Amino acid sequence: MNHSVCKECLHQFWRTKGTQECPVCRRRSSKHDPPVNLVLKNLCESFLKERNEVSSSGSEEICSLHSEKLKLFCLEDKQPSQADHTERQIKQQFEKLHQFLRDEEEATITALREEEEQKKQMMKEKLEEINTHISALSHSIRDTEEMMNASDVCFLKKFPVSMER
Repeated sequence: MNHSVCKECLHQFWRTKGTQECPVCRRRSSKHDPPVNLVLKNLCESFLKERNEVSSSGSEEICSLHSEKLKLFCLEDKQPSQADHTERQIKQQFEKLHQFLRDEEEATITALREEEEQKKQMMKEKLEEINTHISALSHSIRDTEEMMNASDVCFLKKFPVSMER
């Protein structure tokens, strides 16, 4: 069974006793650092946060051990927590991120539309070029057919000229 004890109190107990044993059940431990009770840790942090919010609205409470104003402390980072990260500030950061994403979306869509217009214009020009070639080839075929229907001598006289086109 696990017992929850303050880390500093546990280490002080171990130094006094000279052995690493549980102060509740006296069972020996081979671990130099006992596991953290996350439920208790989170509960303590919530309590301290709530107490800090209550004290900030009224008179300041002073830590009896350090003689400083009480503040939140992140046990994971081993640094004081910034209590001014409020819901409003988080929402502002998310709104900035959302605005950035909207701007990026708009810029990407605009670039895609411009690219689409350029490609449409290129396709139109190519189509006109192809139609011009088709028209020229049709005209050459018609001229060649007319010459073929004429006498053979006329065809042979005019043939080199039509090939130059």
